[in-house]
Amino acid sequence: MELIRCKEDVVKKLNEFVEVTPPVILFKKGNMYPIKMDINYNWIATDEQGHEHIVASNTKHVQDDYWFSYHFDLY
Repeated sequence: MELIRCKEDVVKKLNEFVEVTPPVILFKKGNMYPIKMDINYNWIATDEQGHEHIVASNTKHVQDDYWFSYHFDLY
């Protein structure tokens, strides 16, 4: 298990371009979250409401995932 720090708020989206209204913050800027890797090399974090989300996929090294690196730092 690793710890990550959120760089900026991550809001819930219906797809790449459409956000939920009113905005729902999944991960808050500055907060720390534990992450774990599953057997398929997906990295999973638990959001503010206690739901699991894949924050990096198909990689042994979480920092190799672009989306992850844009939103989080490995602590």
